[in-house]
Amino acid sequence: MFANSIFSSPESFAQWLAPQLLTLWGLLLLSLTGTLCLRMYKAVEAPRPSPSPGRRLVWVLPALLIFATLASQIGPGKALHRFDSALAQALGQQMDRLTLQAFALPTWLGNPAPVTVLTIGVTLFLLWRRERLQAGIWLLGVLGNTLLNWSLKQGFARVRPPHLHGVVVETGYSFPSGHASGVLVTYGLLTWLVLQHSPRRWHLPAVLACTALVLTAPLSRVLLQVHYASDVLAGLASGSVWLLLCLSLADWLRQRPPAQGR
Repeated sequence: MFANSIFSSPESFAQWLAPQLLTLWGLLLLSLTGTLCLRMYKAVEAPRPSPSPGRRLVWVLPALLIFATLASQIGPGKALHRFDSALAQALGQQMDRLTLQAFALPTWLGNPAPVTVLTIGVTLFLLWRRERLQAGIWLLGVLGNTLLNWSLKQGFARVRPPHLHGVVVETGYSFPSGHASGVLVTYGLLTWLVLQHSPRRWHLPAVLACTALVLTAPLSRVLLQVHYASDVLAGLASGSVWLLLCLSLADWLRQRPPAQGR
């Protein structure tokens, strides 16, 4: 009976989920942390060869399917749209100001200003190290994702949920979330670069920090009610596609045999 009442409508599910959201986020973060620690420990014990470009591309299709499914269900009157609206309304009534201010920091890390400074700094570092391929992949990833997300926003033109708390104020369109995709691509590529240029003892902390940020920043957008839940899921899906394409391109260029001189 209890489960039936929760899933009886999108609105009832949203009302149940709103107060559980932080708990579920914590459990997901803990489980992923444990899984990553185990995988990286096994990787130290038995190092794997460099992944082929094709192995990464296997995951592009599921991410595209998730994005397409979400995009098809955000129209007014659709069940997903009703869930999004009910969840945003419930969070607006339940979130206290201290919690909102705490989650403003991970949101800030996805803002244009810190991402721009980071992009310039990492590019200069890579050029100083004469890592032109990595610098090119880094710029392609960050700038290309920005353009991709802007184009998608203009195409869907979804209005943001109302957010009147004043902790964070956003304008522009909502779907997909630029913060979700931007954080995933920017800090995902940054972690990839850290793994290339740092001692092994820094690898696990870098991966764990990236995982925590990629989980927390999109959640902060929902808690702050500047994005619907489907916006951040779609942003993570589109960002995953772009990140996988960039890393696959990097693998292909690195493994390509050098051109033979004539």
